[in-house]
Amino acid sequence: MEQTSIHRFQAVLLSFIINITIVSTATFSTQVMAATNNTTTQITPAQLSSVAYNMNTNMAQRNLTTSERDLYRQLYNIANSQNSLYDPSIFSAVQQYENVRAKIRQQFAVVQQLALNTYGSRAQQKVLLATNAFILMYYDALSRNNPKFYWPNLGVFVANDVRSGYALTFSLTNALDPLNIKNGQNIIIAGMPVPTLQSTIAQANNELIQGQANVMADIGGLSVMHQHYDSSILAQQLSGYGTTLSQAFQLQKIADEEALRSGIYSSQFKKLATNAAISFGIHEQEKILQPMWDKPLMRDFANINNFMLSLSLENLGLRGDIFVGVNKFKLIFTPYLIIRAPFTATNLANVQHRITIARNGFTVLNEWKQNIFFAPWIPVYQAQIGKGEGLYQPVGAR
Repeated sequence: MEQTSIHRFQAVLLSFIINITIVSTATFSTQVMAATNNTTTQITPAQLSSVAYNMNTNMAQRNLTTSERDLYRQLYNIANSQNSLYDPSIFSAVQQYENVRAKIRQQFAVVQQLALNTYGSRAQQKVLLATNAFILMYYDALSRNNPKFYWPNLGVFVANDVRSGYALTFSLTNALDPLNIKNGQNIIIAGMPVPTLQSTIAQANNELIQGQANVMADIGGLSVMHQHYDSSILAQQLSGYGTTLSQAFQLQKIADEEALRSGIYSSQFKKLATNAAISFGIHEQEKILQPMWDKPLMRDFANINNFMLSLSLENLGLRGDIFVGVNKFKLIFTPYLIIRAPFTATNLANVQHRITIARNGFTVLNEWKQNIFFAPWIPVYQAQIGKGEGLYQPVGAR
């Protein structure tokens, strides 16, 4: 499952800072063990109150400008231009797979340049949000173009939850600016002075968006291949990419055969397609995302998340929940759907924890899509995300 719960470290930073103000009456100083690291937090209540106020101000949602709306329309058009990805002159399945992935990466590079042209090189936060919006649009298009391939159905909501994490951390790091200017080296949050914390957040967000792009290229390639090849053939010819991928296509073959018997709306097909999606998700976690989490920066990122969860005694509950909706920071009058993460899956650097979260997410989403109260709303939310409507757009993003 793509980046499931990555953004929860980011959200927990904000919640941690705000919640400490409630219990602090003097300089807050604590020292606990996070993983194997000794992590210290030292900040005064007045400083915490300032950060909380600035966070709230920065998190206000804004409307896109005319030029931004034009940009997002261009992103939508590119995301929905997937017919040219497959090259009929290529007969090797492996070469075709690499060809499709390369073309998707080229599309992503074009999107990054369009965003830079719109915002300029100094507005990196807005550029990142625009590239994330493209990924959301891409997953929606994949879901519509290949309804038998289930991975993007949950992937679009997970990628949107990662977007909420970007919004939170942009607001947090910008809220810390006044403290950084005055005495940032003296303030310690999760073992880091303010400048280091801000730098870590920025670098980690860049890693995350690249991780999202890598998953998009891989899943996009697999979905396109599934539209042009029999799943059993792909299980054999793409075996060089790992046994998990072969197993995923074997499960997809079973689902495809069930679709021929009972149709894509039958409960049995949905169950089998969900099983295949879980297996594809395991492949993404092991082969695409784990190299990212193996980097020292991202492993530190995960350790900080563990520290925050320990410090809050799990009261914050930000452990990889998946919001099945568009924007949880806005007041909505439709069902507020959140897939709660398993309580034991909190270590983001642990691939098995992420797989557990993903498996739970796919299973619950399949159940909700057959629930008479929830089912009508899920495609509505996905369509809005796929068009870039109402997405997280914090006023404080730069």
